[in-house]
Amino acid sequence: MKIWLVQIGETLPINSGIRQLRTSVIAEKFLSQGHSVLWWASAFDHFKKKWIFPRETEYRVKENFSIYALKGIGYKKNISLSRFIDHRIISWRFKKIASHMSRPDLIIVSMPSHDLAFEAVKFGKKNGIPVFVDIRDGWPDIFLDLLPEGLRKIVRLILFYDFYMVKWTMKEADGLLAMMDTLLKWGLRYAGRTLSFNDRVFYLGYKKLEYSPRNDVANIFLKNSLAGKFVITYIGSFSNYHDPSVLVECARKMSEDNLFFVLAGGGEYFKKVEKKTKGLNNVLLPGWLEEGDITDLLRLSMVGVCPTTKIADFFPNKAFLYLSAGLPVISSFQGDLKEIIKERQIGFYYPPNDVDVLVDCIDKLHKDKEFYVKMSANVRNVFDEMFDADKIYEEYAEHVERIALNAKASV
Repeated sequence: MKIWLVQIGETLPINSGIRQLRTSVIAEKFLSQGHSVLWWASAFDHFKKKWIFPRETEYRVKENFSIYALKGIGYKKNISLSRFIDHRIISWRFKKIASHMSRPDLIIVSMPSHDLAFEAVKFGKKNGIPVFVDIRDGWPDIFLDLLPEGLRKIVRLILFYDFYMVKWTMKEADGLLAMMDTLLKWGLRYAGRTLSFNDRVFYLGYKKLEYSPRNDVANIFLKNSLAGKFVITYIGSFSNYHDPSVLVECARKMSEDNLFFVLAGGGEYFKKVEKKTKGLNNVLLPGWLEEGDITDLLRLSMVGVCPTTKIADFFPNKAFLYLSAGLPVISSFQGDLKEIIKERQIGFYYPPNDVDVLVDCIDKLHKDKEFYVKMSANVRNVFDEMFDADKIYEEYAEHVERIALNAKASV
């Protein structure tokens, strides 16, 4: 089959050392089954906020696998008018260019963005192609969550067409896929129907951690800095929802203990966080790390933290990353992650921005070695059972492949 993957917010597999996320792993699974894949992406790097390609580009990754990078305007902040405009332009470009391309047998489109998902489903309906919507986030609802209660009705009216697009997209898609249960339920509410055979939850997951000892200068520095320390790690964006500042406050409160905090990544809040670390010698901000460096850091870490500044129902990529390394997770997210942490005893939940509770969670894991070892064993069992990406995406590929082939046979 010829398969289109439509996803504009992930790192692209065009350089070595890139950490594979959901779409890259799905593409690999389809390629291994003999299918060809075209990934519709953005020419702009969502994480690093810089251009990957200076112009619209079709890039051949390898045999039967290409990327078509669409050009928007770029943006500096995740929640911004410029991002909204960027995504709208990309959806228009997809609509125009896709109409001149050879037709696929199957389309899987991610949300966000909702306007691009709308165009992909419209294209599929027009041409008799099965389209699955892979829900990663609840757009445009997320915009309303950032506003005071009194403004939400007004903004919802202003964005009435965007909410219409989401409703139509969910209703007309051939199947809804989601990276957690609460998002699948969200999509079904918009679709106005109950769960069908075509609808499934597939957690983001992560590939089992593979470690190859390295002797480069950066790696030696990292090992020397963290040797003998109980390392608490954050890996990800520094942004409105994902702001690791709370860990800097923990570092300040726990400066006398044998603890070290590593906050890896970057983004619009990086300078703000960096400023807060002034005078602290138990915090390291290494910036964005390549896959090999992330693996090294995880090998030296004891705990992974998933902070959020607001009540949010989300299951972030970083949680699966920590779990793949056997690290207990301390998280302030609601929903599936909170429930699994509680039920399977793989870490702790703390309320958003509550420094004292977070300090207490870290303290329990640091001071009770027997408790820590038991919890880490739970993490490894849960990862093998639920979050191994190889298993998840093999099932994912089989699920959509079966439905697409049945649709093709019935024509």
